[in-house]
Amino acid sequence: MQWFLLGIGLFVAAGFIIRWLSSAEPKHVRKIGMWVVVLSLGVLAAWLLLTGKLAAMVAALVAAIPFLSRILKIGLLWPLLRRMFGFARSGGGRPSGRASAGSGRVSEIKTDYLHMYLDHDSGQLAGTIVRGSMIGRDLDTLGVDEMRVLYVECCGAQDQSQTVLETYLERRPDCSGWQNWQASRDENDNGNGRAGNDYEQADSGFRSGEMNAGEARRILGVSEQATREEINRAYQVLIKAVHPDHGGSDYLASKINAARSLLLQLFKD
Repeated sequence: MQWFLLGIGLFVAAGFIIRWLSSAEPKHVRKIGMWVVVLSLGVLAAWLLLTGKLAAMVAALVAAIPFLSRILKIGLLWPLLRRMFGFARSGGGRPSGRASAGSGRVSEIKTDYLHMYLDHDSGQLAGTIVRGSMIGRDLDTLGVDEMRVLYVECCGAQDQSQTVLETYLERRPDCSGWQNWQASRDENDNGNGRAGNDYEQADSGFRSGEMNAGEARRILGVSEQATREEINRAYQVLIKAVHPDHGGSDYLASKINAARSLLLQLFKD
């Protein structure tokens, strides 16, 4: 009976832990995980000392080293795992819905500073920093101050990094005042011409001739064997997700349009 009750308790506890992991921030997971490991080792050490099994304690610590290194690696990879298994941020903590089209597909868009991922099912946008002072960081792990620093760096990029980041910021409730960052920057740049360069950069848009078939497939999230119907279905899902009314941008829409046009041209005889 005792084992039966213990099993039920462990099952319920596991359910709460899984539910918490599905919405927890990566930094909170790492912090709590570290405390759990420290407390567990502390309790184990105290028990071994009280029972006089000091040698066993030393042996246990030595044996635990490989496992601790694995735990550390999992903690460092948590942002990637979180995105792969759908634990991405959903505005306001709302559960992500699933769409009938494009199920299981993820589109990729790369700029000088960012490698972005757009989930077809939920419409969630996530990404990794590939250049600058915070290279390797996941966007979902950045606080508001760090995000502002990244925004300043992207404003100096020669491509559309700023535009893509602004699309992501529109979907971050805690960064709802990001437009003020641009206003402050324009005031600081008064008279030096940098703001004008930003407008020239935004007006330059995207030239479809710069895209190849591989990049087009990554943008739409389709395989090399994708049919016309699959390409058009992926396009419909994505173009709706990046519409300006839904926090998207003209630049992302132009990339998706160019990708669709390029792939459909490959079917022409």
